Amino acid sequence: MTRWVRVSPAEAEAHPLHGMGGWLRLPSLLMVVAVLGCPFLLVQEWRPSGVPGALLLNLDLLVSIGLTLAAAVLWFRRWRHFRLAYAWVFLVLDSALQLAAMALAGLRSAADPAEAMAQFLAGLAFMLPLAIAMQRSRRFRATFEHRLRAEEVTPRSASRSPGPPPAPSC
Repeated sequence: MTRWVRVSPAEAEAHPLHGMGGWLRLPSLLMVVAVLGCPFLLVQEWRPSGVPGALLLNLDLLVSIGLTLAAAVLWFRRWRHFRLAYAWVFLVLDSALQLAAMALAGLRSAADPAEAMAQFLAGLAFMLPLAIAMQRSRRFRATFEHRLRAEEVTPRSASRSPGPPPAPSC
């Protein structure tokens, strides 16, 4: 397992992998698309009040849209805890909410329960690669968390280390 060392923001910015280049452009683009798609998703998925389980399904929809908007803001602000929050909020909490909504309301009222489960699994399959990539990526760690591999950290300069003791005076 690679040992990651926290460095100053200036040292992280000086690293060649710092920045939103490389593979980080793809999640950035997907965040923009997801945010732009939120109003369309709201219109498409909103259940009228007469539908069984509408309150729970609509609440789940609003929570998912809110999480999408929050994730985009935190992504573009390069929040240093994004990786951990993404794993817990999207992979654990949001998945549990979606499963609960399907179990309590969605599967009973859905015309095709297999379609609802397939959509859930497709969403999970879409989110999981990003979580894995963030976990392993040197670019992500340098840009968001200001962490570098231990072997990449430059040794402290001589001016920052204590010098030899002063010569005794006669």
